[in-house]
Amino acid sequence: MSLLRMATLLAAASFAIVAAPRSAVHAQAPAQAPAGLAQRFAPIDLTGTWVSIITEDWAVRMIPPPKGNFESLPLTRAAQDAANQVDMSQVAAAGRACEAYGAPAIMREPGRVRISWQDPVTLRLETDAGQQTRLFHFERPTAGSGAPSLQGFSAAEWQYANGFDPIRAADAAATPAGRGGRGGGGRGAAATAPSGGRLKVVTTNLAAGFLRKNGVPYSAGATLTEYYNLIAEPSGSQWLIVTTILHDPVNLVVDYITSSNFRKETDGSKFMPRPCSLQG
Repeated sequence: MSLLRMATLLAAASFAIVAAPRSAVHAQAPAQAPAGLAQRFAPIDLTGTWVSIITEDWAVRMIPPPKGNFESLPLTRAAQDAANQVDMSQVAAAGRACEAYGAPAIMREPGRVRISWQDPVTLRLETDAGQQTRLFHFERPTAGSGAPSLQGFSAAEWQYANGFDPIRAADAAATPAGRGGRGGGGRGAAATAPSGGRLKVVTTNLAAGFLRKNGVPYSAGATLTEYYNLIAEPSGSQWLIVTTILHDPVNLVVDYITSSNFRKETDGSKFMPRPCSLQG
């Protein structure tokens, strides 16, 4: 059993879970909130600075793996051949080191992430590793999402627990009873505040990049799906668990699934941006 699997099981057994169980979230997630309600009805608070705790794949996350090390990656033969042929020193010399810091790889980088609301419908995630910025859009753009990029276009949605419906909640909060904080008290009345949930993010429109710093590729046609869950210790410490599913038929035989752990820090004083590097 991996260290990460053990940590996840221990967390589930000993921590108070902020989000509802996954089955409840999947079964009861309602339609997404209309414009402007994403921040108002956020079921969990992801804002703040989080530091990565490396509990899995330490040898390939803390240190760039050597050529030909494809441990735990379900790669196609073509992807293995491509990784073995690329010269990463030339990639670095060409100023392309950031191609190893795209959305499919960035959350596995050791370091810190800082999350804030850019506006009521957009979450902003910044990494000190590689100085990358990701934007999670709760509203879909009216036009195209632009040219492919390392961070792509990320469509976000809250998956609420216990059947919470933000549209009904907004309506209930607008009534006199709702404004008085009693909108969820009557039989059949709408709850006016969520009781838990998680964030789902689907990223597309990606530029091709490297999944690892030894040349393992992912294609421009890849799709990244992520789930952001919070877990709280009895002491009050908070953990962010990011589960990622990378779908890339060009380079992967099956979807590549990882789970990365982050612990919340008291402030952002240790957030130290540094440029992209293929050396660490």
